[in-house]
Amino acid sequence: MDSDGADNGLDEPDRGKGLNGQERAPSEGPAPLNQSHVRLGNAWSVLTAVRSAGIATRSRVTADTGLTAMTVHRLVTDLRRRKLLVSAGRSSAGLGRPSFLYQFNASIGHVVGIDVGNETTRAVVTDLAGSPKVRVELATGEIEDDLAGSLERLVRRLLAEAGVDPERIVGMGVGVPAVTDPDGTIRRASLHLQWAGLPLGTRLREAFATEVVVNQDDHLAALAEHRHGGCVDSRNAVVLNVGKGIGVGVIADGAVFAGAHAAAGRVAWIPAIAGGGTPRPLGTLLTGDGLLREYRARGGDHGCDTAADVFEAAGNGDSAASESVQEFAQRLGWLIGALVAVLDPEVVVVGGGISRAFDRIHGPLAEQLAAIVPVAPPVVASPLVPEAVVTGAVDAALELADAWLRARIEG
Repeated sequence: MDSDGADNGLDEPDRGKGLNGQERAPSEGPAPLNQSHVRLGNAWSVLTAVRSAGIATRSRVTADTGLTAMTVHRLVTDLRRRKLLVSAGRSSAGLGRPSFLYQFNASIGHVVGIDVGNETTRAVVTDLAGSPKVRVELATGEIEDDLAGSLERLVRRLLAEAGVDPERIVGMGVGVPAVTDPDGTIRRASLHLQWAGLPLGTRLREAFATEVVVNQDDHLAALAEHRHGGCVDSRNAVVLNVGKGIGVGVIADGAVFAGAHAAAGRVAWIPAIAGGGTPRPLGTLLTGDGLLREYRARGGDHGCDTAADVFEAAGNGDSAASESVQEFAQRLGWLIGALVAVLDPEVVVVGGGISRAFDRIHGPLAEQLAAIVPVAPPVVASPLVPEAVVTGAVDAALELADAWLRARIEG
């Protein structure tokens, strides 16, 4: 029910009665909402409505939130005082006097997103609307020996280039190719073994006095694909990342599924038998380097140095390359089939460097998948490569920024 016009911007609940209409005893259930709670909720609704609209009038916000015009007027005034909303001119549409326009002040704070990949590290500074201000890309080999210190120096350099005061950073998201603890400590990495035990989250929190989330890169890629990429309209999806390493992100019931120990999707250690030989981890079979080894084992040109070279050779009629790509795609189809049998997703998104050659692997992959599952979902290439993880890192940082915004409204 809307406010009665009292000068507080609240839509107040009946706080003194129980369900039976009697006065509520102090011990009867949880404490009721007070005016501060209601005001915070209403203010957040107004701010969210303006952010979603981009630019909005008070009447638009009133319609979108269901609050009274007087409540919206007072809350917009308060949000402007707190510098969370700013004027965006006047609307000339319709009859009568032009209406005032408002927009979210996205530059009131900034966030940092970082993707520490096995081969390449990407970092970006954005405003609170997610608009990039400055970004950088460098080889992970340049920073792997002192990861925490190198990332701190990298972020400070980016902030200086963007002209952003470090005190204006209100959230930081970092993706790493490893299992992490809730506090951002790296537990186990597939390739960079020297990172085990590194308290990366703590180091960055102390350096920048802001909230930091450090997550497995596959989980952040899944977050980005669900919000911006190949599975936007899906509540259940699998995101398979194949490049220097291999990992899986899972969307379950519309959210990233991390698992009981935040280790879901670390499939690189799973042993598989290839060609009747001894079991080998998937991380040595279904990666770019695995494809290259397969090609060379078939007597391929040793002048080929990367998976991209093998795909190019296959396109030029090299039989060893074609056979290697076929075998690789079938193995990938087998893995996807196993994931589909357990998770039953609406769609499977293939990301990572291998997705650049998706047209070459999709045919044999789909055939293998159809042969081993009763209902084969569509398999699509990621539209976000190579930015999926850093995009997810920004999304995670913006979630932290929302908590900062709520505190600013409340303060």
